Amino acid sequence: MSTPDAVSVRIVDSRAVRWLGPLVLPALALASYQQLATSGATPYFPSLSDIAAAALQLWFGEGFVRDVLPSLTNLAIGYAAGVILGVSLGLLLGRLPAIGTAVQPVIAFGLTMPAVALLPVFLIVFGIGAHMQQAVITMSVFFVQVVNTADGVRRTDPVLLDLARVYRLPRWRRILQLVLPAASNQVFAGARVGLSAALMVMVVGEMVGASNGIGAVTLLAQQDFAYARMWAGIVLLAVLGVVLNAGFVAVERRLAAHLGLNPADTEGVS
Repeated sequence: MSTPDAVSVRIVDSRAVRWLGPLVLPALALASYQQLATSGATPYFPSLSDIAAAALQLWFGEGFVRDVLPSLTNLAIGYAAGVILGVSLGLLLGRLPAIGTAVQPVIAFGLTMPAVALLPVFLIVFGIGAHMQQAVITMSVFFVQVVNTADGVRRTDPVLLDLARVYRLPRWRRILQLVLPAASNQVFAGARVGLSAALMVMVVGEMVGASNGIGAVTLLAQQDFAYARMWAGIVLLAVLGVVLNAGFVAVERRLAAHLGLNPADTEGVS
């Protein structure tokens, strides 16, 4: 029989592995990079201290207001618009199969067509500026969200819907209290996939059609052979991806717990 001390040691060890385990590979990667940078074998890999100094200069103070804040604003507006429009149309297509069948070719085309491939069209329609950035981000999220939401709505238990009709629940209550909770795993999955797509499209859009922003600054640094500044942009994007994903997971778990669902069951179109 295990003693209380042995049990407590195992608990501490499991917690240490859970918290420190994900940090092992990044630490090894940073150590390997620093070794490569200090060896002087190539000028394309500046030291970590140079990258940190460039990041402080670029992304804090005036640089945050000039470049980081507009990027995050465009990302938030485009992402929110894509999720809201995608969920709204997905509900319609899931509840009305005839309309879903009619628009299926258009949805399939939009889902398979990368949003970055249509950047020239967005540039012509919206011009260079925030509206173009937000529109292309919205498109990158919209089609994934539509497909996932419609699929989740179609999987709603018909017995629940029949019961709602028997009790004569209003249509808006059926949608909010039955359909959306039943499809929430699919909705979360689409929103999570759309978040990564939105971040990627934000960067590419700024590299093509913006004079400021994280992507524009990173591309300009690469063209000027300012490798420390370029790596500072890459590191910032990586940190943003990790932070946004962690924030999304936290919100998803809280909402799933409120709805009585299991967030681990999310599955969707990638």
